[in-house]
Amino acid sequence: MAWWLLLLLVPLGILLALILTLMSMRLCCPTAFFKIQKPPGFILHAMTGGHVPPYFQHWVFEDKYFGEWCRDGDVVVCVAAKSGTTWLMNIVHQIRTLGDPKGFLKHNTHTMPWPECSLYPGETNKDHLDYLKKLDGLTNPEYPFRVFKSHYKPRVEGVPWSKAIKKDAVVPVRQQPNVKYILCMREGHDVLASFYPFFANHSPEFKKMWGGFPPTFKDYTENFKFFTEDIPGFYHGYAAQWWPYRNDPNVLLLHFNDLKNDIKGCLKKIASFVGVNVPAHAWPLIEEKVSLTWMKENENIFKYDITSSYFKGSVMSDEEGSIIRKGAIGDGKGKLTPEQEKKWQELNDQFFSDQPGLAEWILTGGPIPPPSEAEIKAGGLTTPLLSKA
Repeated sequence: MAWWLLLLLVPLGILLALILTLMSMRLCCPTAFFKIQKPPGFILHAMTGGHVPPYFQHWVFEDKYFGEWCRDGDVVVCVAAKSGTTWLMNIVHQIRTLGDPKGFLKHNTHTMPWPECSLYPGETNKDHLDYLKKLDGLTNPEYPFRVFKSHYKPRVEGVPWSKAIKKDAVVPVRQQPNVKYILCMREGHDVLASFYPFFANHSPEFKKMWGGFPPTFKDYTENFKFFTEDIPGFYHGYAAQWWPYRNDPNVLLLHFNDLKNDIKGCLKKIASFVGVNVPAHAWPLIEEKVSLTWMKENENIFKYDITSSYFKGSVMSDEEGSIIRKGAIGDGKGKLTPEQEKKWQELNDQFFSDQPGLAEWILTGGPIPPPSEAEIKAGGLTTPLLSKA
């Protein structure tokens, strides 16, 4: 064998052996990489086929598990990151309890559970379901329905599960028509601005548990790269995949700007959608408790407590403002370079061009565009549900 061929094959052989060793480690002990901090273990987890974020799990939405925690009449708040998720979860809870005068809400993750979020590495399906079934959100008989959180996207009929999980498209919207889904979208630049400090605001102990995930962005460019290169469907994919469902009878789509500009109108729209007849005397308390002022004063409620026998504490750090920030419209204006603006527009075109009305609506909100003729032919509704008007 020629010497130059040996020089080529030996490094390749070593590299292949290393890859096989890492993959064998993950198969034999899936949680091993999370014990590594430098380099971050979550990178090795991802390199060997592990899901990112590592604490997100799809299996809870499989048909055989979905009914274990969700039933007809329940509400799943399916909002993309930094687009009003925590706010909307609180809104729906305050509406269903008429302002929660008994003070049931102590931790948002207990009262409005997040089923797809693992509590710790290696948690079994049984342990996770047992944990969920003991929470206030599933056991409190005074709640007329349960409220859950998800960041996932709608399941498309006929797509195999193995392919659906690659796009996080697992939520059974049309497969479970008696479950209600509330969505919210936000202008992309504002999402970028809100997301930039978000990873840094996670608890150090939580990050350590998951092998250094989520990482802290060193600058705004890294933040932008996360959205446009690392996970290009993170923002754009969510909007594009949910848009065809905007007129489904069990779906309510909102815009962050509308929540900011007309909170009273949105509260009434949400109450109508979830079927709660709010008496006039209850509105002032509801409006107070969904305000940014009240949520900031009670921020610890919303820091995602995930205390278990394995980990004690919350997802977010103890710092003030780690989860409830400004909630401002226009906060992301002027933060991108001309080259970044061009890249952002390219992604808008790539994901939104075949979704009639989305590119315009996602900028400012307003009335939901009716389905196009093409959507109607493909099975879209001809008119929105009356309760959503």
